[in-house]
Amino acid sequence: MRLLGKIRVQLVAIVLICYLVPAAVLGLYMGGAVLGDLQSKTEAALAAGLDYSMMLTEENLQKLVGLARDATYDGELTDAAAQRDAGEIPDSEFLRRGRNYIERKYSRESLLTFAACFALDNPDLLLVNRAGLDAAAEYQRTAHERVKALGGSLDTQCRFVRLDGQIYLVRNLMNLRMKPYGMLVLGIDPAQLTAPLSALAREWDARLDIRLDDVSLDDATGTGSGGIESVAWNDLPDGQIVSAGAGQYAIARAGASRDYALRAALVIGRARLYGELDAFRMLLGGLLALLAPVLAVIAWYVYRRITRPMAILEDASRRIEAGELGVTVPMRGDDEMGRLGKAFSNMSLRLQELIDKTYKEEIALRDARIQAMQSRINPHFINNALETINWQARMEDSKAISAMVESLSVLLNAGMSRNNKQVITLREELETAKAYFYFVGLRFGDRLASRIDAAPEAMEARLPALTIQPLIENAVEHGVAPAGGGGIDLRCALRGEVLALEVTNTGRAPSAEDRRRIDAALKGDSEGGAHLGLSNISTRLKLIYGGRASIRCDIDDSGRTRMTLEIPQD
Repeated sequence: MRLLGKIRVQLVAIVLICYLVPAAVLGLYMGGAVLGDLQSKTEAALAAGLDYSMMLTEENLQKLVGLARDATYDGELTDAAAQRDAGEIPDSEFLRRGRNYIERKYSRESLLTFAACFALDNPDLLLVNRAGLDAAAEYQRTAHERVKALGGSLDTQCRFVRLDGQIYLVRNLMNLRMKPYGMLVLGIDPAQLTAPLSALAREWDARLDIRLDDVSLDDATGTGSGGIESVAWNDLPDGQIVSAGAGQYAIARAGASRDYALRAALVIGRARLYGELDAFRMLLGGLLALLAPVLAVIAWYVYRRITRPMAILEDASRRIEAGELGVTVPMRGDDEMGRLGKAFSNMSLRLQELIDKTYKEEIALRDARIQAMQSRINPHFINNALETINWQARMEDSKAISAMVESLSVLLNAGMSRNNKQVITLREELETAKAYFYFVGLRFGDRLASRIDAAPEAMEARLPALTIQPLIENAVEHGVAPAGGGGIDLRCALRGEVLALEVTNTGRAPSAEDRRRIDAALKGDSEGGAHLGLSNISTRLKLIYGGRASIRCDIDDSGRTRMTLEIPQD
């Protein structure tokens, strides 16, 4: 423990602490708070991007489903089919009206490669939009027969199917009796359909796996990896980033409606997802490691230029303390420690020269102080003299002189040490207040009305000595005297654990300048002597009670000035 008390040891400890504490705090803060926050924000940005891309993709799916439903709800194909079945129009007119509808409805949709429909009673007769003739021909060659077989299981729903690498949306066309009369086939462009997800995958250098119902879209779009091998689809939590093994992370999101179920998953390498965070961690560790040599240089410099010279000075000081005067130290140089060493040596030599002279001067000064103390008049002598005068006044039956002497004696006792007591009872303090009221009453006569209202239970409360008398004096000198008279009320009450004192005067109300000086005095600034008593009370309250005691000045609507003190009793 003695070793730790040495300043040079403390300096070395400070140097170590100044390195280790900031390094530890920086490491913990950067590793915990900052890097954790950056990781959370990175993951949140990826999740938000996936949510937004899924929303746009679902909007495309909803658009496709709406286009498929419109073929029934628009009524043109349904009306033409009904008229054809009723023999009202020939097949050629049905074909013309059907082609016109498909051409008008679907030719401008970028999500579609072609649009076609056919009647169930003549499935080989396709109605195709002109922009999709090539795609429709490929469909008719490879998938038409299998699509026809789906009609019996569709009812009124849409279905997305993948046949020979192509994605189709298939829907039955119903008449008003909810009986199918044909089928609508829409060729889907998967690249356009999943463009938002594909853009997100490119942004994050990720593999993208998409499933629409039971259809895998990743091969069709050319963006996937052929499926997630290390994590099963059903094991991927929705919207959370999970480890997929081998330095890979996966995040999945699902969306569903009555007509489809969509699920997309991104597989991202750690280098892309957390690469910047890992690099920052390495940089932080490298910086902390590089600070070690710097710490060693600083420690050597502190020892060489500070702690070692301090040890030399300490040893020399102990020798001087033991009585070996004239000790010098081998410290030179133009820096602070060098100048301090030279000053110490000069001081030691000078000390030896001055010791005899100083000792003699000290003896002479002591004798002078003794003579000055002997020449002073003891304040107790004055008090004893007043007691003698008081007894003489009583013997001569002079009650007024006796009362004045008694009051003056009380005030003198209050002004003296009171056995060095700082805090007294309210009962003792009120004796001083009554004595002062007596003398002020002699001065003002009937022009001053004074009243003391002290609760009995408050008489033993404690407060600093000479607290009430300066308040009364302030009320007299700054309120009653300028007004030529007035009243002063002193109220003392115990409120819980707080002694409350109120001194109210009806004299002249303070001006704005007076109020400024009062406020300054209550803060401990007497401004060259103005309201010195208030400043003294405020200062002593702060020294004794800290911030628990208070003193304030209030002026009511009638112009009365009230000083309020609250003194704790705990």
